Amino acid sequence: MKIRIPKVILVLLCFLVAGISVRADDPFLPLSAVRPGMTGYGLTVFAGTKVESFPVEVVGVLEGSGSVAHLILISFTGGQTLAAGMSGSPVFVGDKLIGAIGYGFNSSDHGYALVTPIEEMLTLWSRKEAETFSFIGGGLAGFDGVTLGETPANGNWLRAFPVTAPLFLSGYGPRAHQYLLKVFERQGAFTLPQGGGRAFPTSLPLAAVAPKAKARASAAAPQWQPGSALTVTLVEGDYKVTALGTLTWLDGQKFLGFGHPFLNRGKVDFGMGGAEILGVIDNQDLPFKIGVAFPYRGRITQDRGAGLAGEFGVMPKMVEVTAEVTDEESGLVRSFAFAVVNEENLLPNLVLAGVIDTIDRTLDLIGSGTANVYFELAGDNFALFQRENLFCGPDVAVAAVQELGELLRVLTGNEFVHPGLTSVKVRVKVNPELLWARIIEVELPKKEFAPGEKAILTVHLHPYRGEVVQMPLEVELPSTPGKWVLMVYGNDYDYVSGEEGNTEEEMYNLDLYQSGASLEERLADYRTRIKNNQLVVGFLPSAGLEGAESSATPVEGAEAVADEAGEDYSYGEQTVDTSYLIVGEEQIEVEVLPVTGDETPTRLKDEFARRLEVDEW
Repeated sequence: MKIRIPKVILVLLCFLVAGISVRADDPFLPLSAVRPGMTGYGLTVFAGTKVESFPVEVVGVLEGSGSVAHLILISFTGGQTLAAGMSGSPVFVGDKLIGAIGYGFNSSDHGYALVTPIEEMLTLWSRKEAETFSFIGGGLAGFDGVTLGETPANGNWLRAFPVTAPLFLSGYGPRAHQYLLKVFERQGAFTLPQGGGRAFPTSLPLAAVAPKAKARASAAAPQWQPGSALTVTLVEGDYKVTALGTLTWLDGQKFLGFGHPFLNRGKVDFGMGGAEILGVIDNQDLPFKIGVAFPYRGRITQDRGAGLAGEFGVMPKMVEVTAEVTDEESGLVRSFAFAVVNEENLLPNLVLAGVIDTIDRTLDLIGSGTANVYFELAGDNFALFQRENLFCGPDVAVAAVQELGELLRVLTGNEFVHPGLTSVKVRVKVNPELLWARIIEVELPKKEFAPGEKAILTVHLHPYRGEVVQMPLEVELPSTPGKWVLMVYGNDYDYVSGEEGNTEEEMYNLDLYQSGASLEERLADYRTRIKNNQLVVGFLPSAGLEGAESSATPVEGAEAVADEAGEDYSYGEQTVDTSYLIVGEEQIEVEVLPVTGDETPTRLKDEFARRLEVDEW
């Protein structure tokens, strides 16, 4: 009579013979018990939501340095091959978990993979740098080991890469799509170096791939188990950004996955969900899975060298974004709503990509125009910020988000307090005309005035491809005698340029938002900043301007006032709203003459009285 001995008992007997202690109730197989030649299986989803097994064999165990000190080399023995999206797939020997698939070999034999040991994943150590791993058991003929960074000068090494987590972008048009891919490339995610500098095609528009399957994504999520498809959610709503991997292990509400870092940000608060796998696409560089993400059902809390950790049932704190765009030419109004992760290095880009795409889709073009933009930012640790401004340029969508992007960077980059951003609301009204005008001339009826005298100033504006417009303004001269410069100017920043491709360089100019001793002080500067459609009129002491000429030195006059107040002193500054984005500047030197006897005007008498009262003389 034949006696059948279960595989798990055979494996345990082998461990006992080898002198290795393994608890029968322990779900994990320690690295010290892993031997070349052992056979087992992995779990992943090849299609739909069904978890399937595939046979594997341990080829060797590697030892290295860094946050992940060991790796296990396995081979696929059942005809399956490695594919992007399999990172995190659990690998078992004798029904005991040894770890998760984390790395593969680019443009090479996809029948091999590197497993991150479960001990490493449970600790989730910090980010690794370039590392090498030498075989301490088994191996491949002709190779000293594996490197995850630059290839060492000595020896023969296999270079391995993280098994790419395919990045799915849904809802974005071509421009926003490419913009986000560049953002993620800079973040070090989702790309594999190739010959000739090519990048692995890790982005697929899900709506175009499988609209019926996308509709099924709202159905009940499958039961979670090792091998289930696991997604990381960065954007959810009318726009979606998700990365696809595999769940490795779960214990109650806690789980592990991926087997390699995602963005390697340490403590994080990303969304987590499942996915329906549509299939595995063959590719010379590395086959990859395509799928449809389910709504997120939990959160990722750790993103480190050994993989991801998180918990089910606890939702991430996402930033709610709404964007409404009106095309004033056609009357079309479109609104999009989405939520983005509150990760400070990604948040501005994720918000801007959605807003720019909303503008592009509403206008159905990428071109010039003028945008009236209102936005408000709400958060736990700053007062509600509201701002309305006018922008125009050859690329109106890029021009429209300049100030929004700058303020998002002020919040996420400030050194004082975590802003706790909760929502972003944007309303944009776009006119196809370029409504900007340049100041070309300023006229005054005379150049000499009595203290405090009022005069009519005429500003000549030349609108883009239009006739010159004259704008009369009443101004009040300074009450202090002396030489003054009347300054008339428009916006300080050249938003009219707004050329495509310059968005981030202009938005991330650190010099624009490093003032203030607190976040509220920094925001206060923006709350009171002159708007682009405002014409500004003010006086500066002539002696206070570099290069300004003055034929007289007034006594107790403008120069003395400038010395007291400093270089930023100005008098009588006023702003006037216009229908144009104002650019340019004009200056006129005027003189306020001293008065004698009873000619002293009431305003000057009041000033004398004030100074006597506060003992300024």
